[in-house]
Amino acid sequence: MKQKLIIIVLSILFALNSFGEETQIPDKTIDVETAVQSALQTHLSVRQSEIQLEQAKRKYAHAWNNFLPSLSANISGGANGGLTSTATNALTFSTGINANLNISLGVGKKIAALKAAYESGQKDYEDTVREIETEIRKSFYSLLYMQGQVDISRSSVNANEAQYNQTKIKKSQGLVTELDLLTSQVNYESAKINLRNTEKAYFTATFKFLNEIGINVEPGQRVSFEGSLDDYVNANDFELSQGNLDELIENSPAIRTIKNTLNKNKLSRSQLTLSAYLPNIMLSANISPYSYSYNLPNKMGSKRDSWSVSAGLSFALDNYIPGSAVRDNIADMDDSIKTLEMQLDKKRQQIKTNIIEILNEIEIAKEGLENCRLNSELAKKSYEMAEIAYKNGTKDLNSLQAIHNAYSNAELQYKNQQLSLINSRLTLKSLIGK
Repeated sequence: MKQKLIIIVLSILFALNSFGEETQIPDKTIDVETAVQSALQTHLSVRQSEIQLEQAKRKYAHAWNNFLPSLSANISGGANGGLTSTATNALTFSTGINANLNISLGVGKKIAALKAAYESGQKDYEDTVREIETEIRKSFYSLLYMQGQVDISRSSVNANEAQYNQTKIKKSQGLVTELDLLTSQVNYESAKINLRNTEKAYFTATFKFLNEIGINVEPGQRVSFEGSLDDYVNANDFELSQGNLDELIENSPAIRTIKNTLNKNKLSRSQLTLSAYLPNIMLSANISPYSYSYNLPNKMGSKRDSWSVSAGLSFALDNYIPGSAVRDNIADMDDSIKTLEMQLDKKRQQIKTNIIEILNEIEIAKEGLENCRLNSELAKKSYEMAEIAYKNGTKDLNSLQAIHNAYSNAELQYKNQQLSLINSRLTLKSLIGK
């Protein structure tokens, strides 16, 4: 059975009540899916991940610029001459365009690395979205649990108020002592203080959650969270065989991250090796479409155009020397790759262990949940019987209070067990990337 969790912005409502005003702002209802969608649109981590993904996409889409030559144009003019009367004085003017292209044979690996970075960025974005979604769902269910705490505390206040009123009647009839009446009153006041503290913690968590999911509340607006822990407790568990488990481990975000890093390091190593030991191709072209020279003494001018094209190969011979910087860099990359491979094997074992532990937690939580449910029902019936016995004078106040406390604790334990089961399932989904 669903219940609506009503949160009132207390400070604003108190201010409105003090002026005798009423708000006409419609209520805002939020369920878990609404909270998740709002968070994904506004959360800082998601937006940053989107920017990083767009950067990786742009770099890969523009990978062709590795084959774009450097271009330059020039316009120049000048005058020259000598200090003697026989020197030739002349004015010159020229224009030109230069193009140079230096291609490393490792450029293919560089483009492959850009592609790998883009694909890795897509997975990183999906992982960020999944992580935020898991956090929001856990926070939402935690709020439902806290609302259950508020409801139980409010029921405790009502029960203690009824006990206090009943004790006053008994006192007037001479059936109980003054100490019993005072005890009943203290229990009632303590229950009200506990309710206020529980509500305060709930309201604080609520405001923090609304900020986290990027939902603003208008002054005087009521916000209701719709749902109950019962709706999510009976979700289907994962059916895991050994083969399925191995597949889930390989596709888990943690394993995928190490694999992506390993692949990028291997591509970088290949690019560095090709660039170091294979020649670079150098292409250049120069075009001077117009060049003019005017000889002052002879009063004669001449113009001409010219062009040139060249190609060549460049070898870095020092890279072949043992102990060179490039060789050391390649060796460092090899060590990094070996380290990542060892980390990958270790991470596989860790994730497998974590999955098995969480599955055991889920099974234990399911068994404990049923026991807590039965215990709550038993405690409820015991309290109902004790309440009747107290009214009839066959049960004293201390016994009634002890039974009521046991009933409240049983209800809280049941809800806590529900929350534990839900969190374990969400943790498992996040771990295997589901």
